[in-house]
Amino acid sequence: MQTSLADKPRQLNEKWLLIGTLLSSTGNSMIWPVMTLYITGVLNQSFTTAGVVLMIGAMVSLFGSFVGGKLFDHWRPYAAMVLTSIIILTAVASLIFFNKWPVFAILIWIANFGMGIEQTLVNSFATTISGQKTRVIFNNMYIVLNIGVVLGTLAVGYLFDYGFSLLMMISTAIYFGLMLIIITKFNVSVDDADPVVNNEEEQGNKPTSTKKKFKLTPVLIAIGALLFITYLSYMLWETVMAPHMKTLGMPTRNYADLWMINGVTIIVLQKFVSNWANKHPYHVSVILGSVIFALSFFFLIFVEEFWQIVLVFELLTIGEMLQSPQVPAWVAQMTPKEVAGQAQGFVSMMISSGRVVGPIYSGVMMDHGWTNTLFLSVFIVMIIITGLLALTMARRVDKNSVA
Repeated sequence: MQTSLADKPRQLNEKWLLIGTLLSSTGNSMIWPVMTLYITGVLNQSFTTAGVVLMIGAMVSLFGSFVGGKLFDHWRPYAAMVLTSIIILTAVASLIFFNKWPVFAILIWIANFGMGIEQTLVNSFATTISGQKTRVIFNNMYIVLNIGVVLGTLAVGYLFDYGFSLLMMISTAIYFGLMLIIITKFNVSVDDADPVVNNEEEQGNKPTSTKKKFKLTPVLIAIGALLFITYLSYMLWETVMAPHMKTLGMPTRNYADLWMINGVTIIVLQKFVSNWANKHPYHVSVILGSVIFALSFFFLIFVEEFWQIVLVFELLTIGEMLQSPQVPAWVAQMTPKEVAGQAQGFVSMMISSGRVVGPIYSGVMMDHGWTNTLFLSVFIVMIIITGLLALTMARRVDKNSVA
């Protein structure tokens, strides 16, 4: 029997949101770690070609984030989620059989487009869940996402030698499970969800009018710039660090060990970090996390051994835990629920923009042998942008106190 609109559940159960996030993250993490390795080692393409494929994929994902925001606000969120899950499933399933050059790249881009839409839609659905703090929901999503990263990268480490098609078969099964959850559990009403007031900061900034347009404020612009440089910097770990560690005489397996350590650290410590963050205004956690994140790149200039890289990566991970899950919740709190999709689309687009520019910027710097200059430059830019965000928030607080 078809469910009528009147029979729809009022809101999405957080359990299904988290399970969907886990499946999506696991499936995705079985693809991105082997992209460069597969393109260069199996398809016999150059590293430059692999970089271009990654760049175009990030651009397509950016466009998908924009489309996802529009679909959530102006179309039917449930139908958009179902359609997106079908797009991703079709692309990944096709990779089982059609994984030669250049069809491989085209299918990857189609999957990237779907994943860009999905990320925005999932974050938008998260803003509709009432009953607890929005930031708690995003913290829980962040933990589950990293569990997926650990599971996916583990599968890659053990199964890649058995063939790319086997990995895609498993990923297809995971995305099929995700599609079933979306079809059966995401058909909920998103129009009557009440915004949740999380703390005094949120009460003071809670929108009092029903604005229908997403508008960029100075704080949102500063947050967007911070997201851009954060994920541009983060891309260095996915593109530059493997060859840099090899230059330092470290085996490739140490690079894989880093991501395992990163995921396990987040799973173990995120609850403790988020409990601290939830007791403070959003900007305190985001600014502190950004400074710690930036400092990790400064210390990278001086590392020479694996244990030193582990310590630096742990420092980066702590900064990431303080910043990353807080930003989408902060943006949701500052913007009207009528534009929740576009607001989360903005977050996803700035993340994707950093992922677009990161490989290009790092490639140019590495080609000139400017590795330390690369690390120093992202440190300086991130500190400057973090300072601008702190200054913007200080002016906002002063303005509100005068008013």
